[in-house]
Amino acid sequence: MKRCFVLLALLLAIPFAAPAPATAQEPAEAGETRHVTHTYLRAKPGLREDLITYIRTNWFAMDRIGIEQGLFTSYALLERGESSKADWDVIVAVGYPTAQGHDAPGVADAFEAIEAGHKEIKINGRGLVELGEIVQHHPLTLVTQNS
Repeated sequence: MKRCFVLLALLLAIPFAAPAPATAQEPAEAGETRHVTHTYLRAKPGLREDLITYIRTNWFAMDRIGIEQGLFTSYALLERGESSKADWDVIVAVGYPTAQGHDAPGVADAFEAIEAGHKEIKINGRGLVELGEIVQHHPLTLVTQNS
């Protein structure tokens, strides 16, 4: 249970900012997050740590470039506590500077270019398909947050 609170505290520590009253098309101020996408993944039995390493090594390498290019504002990895009976093991949370998130003009194309330039690094000889699977994907618009 303590671990769940630690994970919640880490999620809340991500530098999200409440959106200013603006149109959905207008980008946020530098560093502000207006949209967060959560991707839930389930590891194959006994491979949770390898899946986490894979995400850090591959997905976050690309996400760092996305931040440099202004596509994303943040990324985080959250791990489910052992006592939870959820059907997922980890969540990858990616923050975006517009309410449209990945659907904002140019974001998908720019990220495809980043992916095309990334060489996958397998973990113990395994890629994502061998390590786990995406079980849920939720785009979320940030409505309010204190800062």
